[in-house]
Amino acid sequence: MHWPSRRKKEEAPVSDGAASKEQQSSSQSSSAGEKKSIQPGQFDPDELERGATALKAIDESKHSAWAFELARMQEGTVQLGHQKAVEEQKSNRMQLESQLYAVQADEQRKTTSHMADAERHLSQYKAQIEHQLQGNKLELQQAQLDYQMKREMEQFGGHEQIRMRNEAELEEVSRETMRMKAKFDQFNAVSGAKADAEGAAAQERQNIEIRLRELRASSAEDRRSRLESIDEVMGSLSSGAQALYEDPSKGITAVAGLTMLALGVYSARAATRVASTVLERNLGRPPLVRETSRWTWRPNIEQWKFWRKKEGPNIFQRIVLEEELAQRLQWSTNALISAQENGTPFRHLLLHGKPGTGKTLFARTLAKQCGLDYAIMSGGDIGPLGKEAPHELHKMFGWAQNSKRGLVLFVDEADAFLRRGRAGSGGMSEDARNALSVFLHHTGTENHRVAVILATNVPGMLDRAVLDRIDEAFEFPRPAYDQRIQMLEMFMDTYVRSPSKTGSTIQVDEGIDQKFMEQIATRTEGLSGRQLAKLVLAFQSAVFGSGTNKLSVGLAETVLQWRLAHSDE
Repeated sequence: MHWPSRRKKEEAPVSDGAASKEQQSSSQSSSAGEKKSIQPGQFDPDELERGATALKAIDESKHSAWAFELARMQEGTVQLGHQKAVEEQKSNRMQLESQLYAVQADEQRKTTSHMADAERHLSQYKAQIEHQLQGNKLELQQAQLDYQMKREMEQFGGHEQIRMRNEAELEEVSRETMRMKAKFDQFNAVSGAKADAEGAAAQERQNIEIRLRELRASSAEDRRSRLESIDEVMGSLSSGAQALYEDPSKGITAVAGLTMLALGVYSARAATRVASTVLERNLGRPPLVRETSRWTWRPNIEQWKFWRKKEGPNIFQRIVLEEELAQRLQWSTNALISAQENGTPFRHLLLHGKPGTGKTLFARTLAKQCGLDYAIMSGGDIGPLGKEAPHELHKMFGWAQNSKRGLVLFVDEADAFLRRGRAGSGGMSEDARNALSVFLHHTGTENHRVAVILATNVPGMLDRAVLDRIDEAFEFPRPAYDQRIQMLEMFMDTYVRSPSKTGSTIQVDEGIDQKFMEQIATRTEGLSGRQLAKLVLAFQSAVFGSGTNKLSVGLAETVLQWRLAHSDE
C-alpha cells in the first residue's frame, strides 16, 4: 500500500474545502441532471459530460491521490469481501460435505442394520419353516406308521378270523365226517350182525344134532380120562404109603428132603428181598426224584450229558441277574463246589422271590454244572403220597447219602410241604407233619454228602425249623432296565433270529434295532424274565400265525401292546 507524502498530508486540510466545493458542484450538477428524464434505451450525453467534469475536477484537485488511493482501497475491500464470501462458501461447502458424509454414514449404518435385521428375520423365518417342515414330516411319518400299524393289525385280525373260520369249518367237516362214518359203521355193524345172526341160526338149526352127539362123546371121554387119572394117583399114593410103612428110613429121608426144600425156598426169597433193597438203595432212583445225574436202573438222558470235568461252571451264561446278586451267588457256588475237595460240610441255600425271576433256572443250572451229582424233586409230589410220604423221603435221603461225589438236592416249590402249621389243630394233616419231621431229621446236622437248595415264592410260609436249617438266603428281584435289555437281546437271538428246529427263519425289520429294544425295556418295567421270554415267543408265534416270515415294527408293537394289556391278568 502506498501512502501519500508528508507534503500532501500537510496540504490535505487546505484542499478539503475545494474538495467539498467540487463535491457540492458535482452534486448540484447531478441533482440538476436528475431532473431530466431519460427514456430507456436512449443515450444521455449530459451524464457523460458530468462524469468527465467530475474526473477533471478530481484530477485537478490536490487530493486526487487520496481519492484514487481510497478507490483502490475500496476496490481491495470489495475484493476481500468477495474472497471472504468465496471462503465462506468453501467453508459452507465443506460443512455441507461433512454433513453429507455424516448423513451417508448414518444411512449406511442404518442400511447395514436393516440388512442385518432382514437377514436375522430371514434366518428365523427359514428356521421356523424348516421346523414346520420337520414337524409336518414327523407327523406324516407318524401318520404313515399309524396307517401301516392299522393295516397290519387289520391284516393280522383278518388272518386270525380266516384261520378261525377255516378251523371252524374244518372242525365242522371233521365232525360231519365222523357222524357219517359212525352212521355208516353202525349200519354196517347192524347189517353184519343181522347176517351173522341169520347165518348162525341157520347153521345151528342144521347142525344141532351133530353138536349134541359131539357133546355127548366129549363128556364121556372126559369122564373116562378123569377116572383113569384118579385111579393112577390113588395107586401111586397107596404104593408109596406101603413102601414107607415097610421101610421107615425112606419116610425120614422124605421128611428131611421136604424140610430142606421149604428152607431153601424161604431163604432164597429173603435173600432176593435183601438184594433188591440193596440194589434199589444204591442203583435205583427213588420215586420222588424227577431228574438225576446218578446212574440208575431207570436212567434218563441227563445221565449221559453229566460226564464233565470239575471246571468252573459258567452258570451265568444263560442267566441274567443283578451284579451284586450274581457275585454273591458265584461265591456260594464256588464254596459249594470246593466243599467236597476241602472236606467241609455242604451249605443249604434258599432261593426266594417273585415267580419267573430265575430261581428254578439258576438252581437247575447250578445242580447240572457244579460237577457234583444232582437230584431234582418237587414239593408238590409229597402230598399225593399220603402215608407213604415219610417212607419215600427216608428212601430218597438214604439214596442221596450213598453218593460218592456228593449230591445237590434241589427242592422246587418247597412251601408245598415245608410250610408252617404243625402247632395248629387243623393247619396240617398228620401225613404232612410226618413228612416235615423226616425232612428236618435229615437236615438237622452238618452233612458232608448232601447239599439242599430250596426254592419258593413265599418264604414267609416256610416252617421256622426249616428256615433255621438254611445257611444263606438269596432274593431274586424282578429284572431292572439293563437286565431287561440283556434278556430281550438273548431271547431275540434264541427264538427269532436263530432258525427253528425245522429250519424255518424269521426276517427281522431294520426298525427293530437297539433303540427299539431300549424302548421295549422301558415299557416292560415290572415284568419278570419269564414274561419277557413269553413276549419274544409271542413275536415268533405272531409271525408264524400271520402267514408271513417277517417281524415288522407294526406287528411287534401290536403284540407288545396286547401283552402289556394282559400282563396283570
